[in-house]
Amino acid sequence: MLFHQTCGDNVFISPDRRIARRADSFCKGIAFGHRPVKPEERIYIRFVENSSNWSGVLRFGVTANDPGLENVRRDLPRYVCPDMTNKPGNWAKALGERFAIAGNILFYYVTPTGDVKYGINDQEMGTFFNGVTTSGPLWPLLDLYGNSTAMEFLGKVALIRVNNYVDIFVFWDGLSLSIVYCVCAEKLE
Repeated sequence: MLFHQTCGDNVFISPDRRIARRADSFCKGIAFGHRPVKPEERIYIRFVENSSNWSGVLRFGVTANDPGLENVRRDLPRYVCPDMTNKPGNWAKALGERFAIAGNILFYYVTPTGDVKYGINDQEMGTFFNGVTTSGPLWPLLDLYGNSTAMEFLGKVALIRVNNYVDIFVFWDGLSLSIVYCVCAEKLE
């Protein structure tokens, strides 16, 4: 997954379109995936940078509104929640601040029945919200809000458990291989 060129006024997309970074204010941080996702397709996002200047963190979900359309680009609001979620075809919710730690990897996906499931560092957390209409294409929707200042889309993932305290995540985007280590303070199950 890459970031779509359509984004909020305070978002800068990296040249390879894998990282979205919000500058200045805590708002106008809306970003989209570059293509629709399939049901059950996991979207992996790494928290690259955080701030301590604001309150609140990433809002994420999906939209049925093609970000490439002129009216979507022209009418981007300041916030995903509630500005976009109050309009048809947009579903998103705020992540709990305790999960928004630099280096953490969030994944989420939409089930065929319209539930959005999520997890952190490859640990499934359950249903995040429901009620998504799945009869048409759905694009990943992010709001780099508050203390979430930079996010990276990651490709397909493999988890390698080294021992009870260390996991290695391996990501493949079709062009390059990335390795992210996760050293946990508590013993992993």
